[in-house]
Amino acid sequence: MRSRRILTLGPDDEPIWVCVYIRQIDEVWAAMIVADNVTLPAPGGLKGLGFFGETAEEAEQVTKKYHGMTELVN
Repeated sequence: MRSRRILTLGPDDEPIWVCVYIRQIDEVWAAMIVADNVTLPAPGGLKGLGFFGETAEEAEQVTKKYHGMTELVN
């Protein structure tokens, strides 16, 4: 599993830290955006806002597009 920490805007346009976890679940890859203060998702489990792809890179690309980024940075 890979993870990155990014700063984004919350529901009230306040800056918040979130973690992006990328892991394989069965035959697909999931990139999950989870609040920084929330515990790590259990193995095989989903948590937060999820994006899926056939590869880890594809799932990460969808997450980048959602955030309007070209790269996820720590």
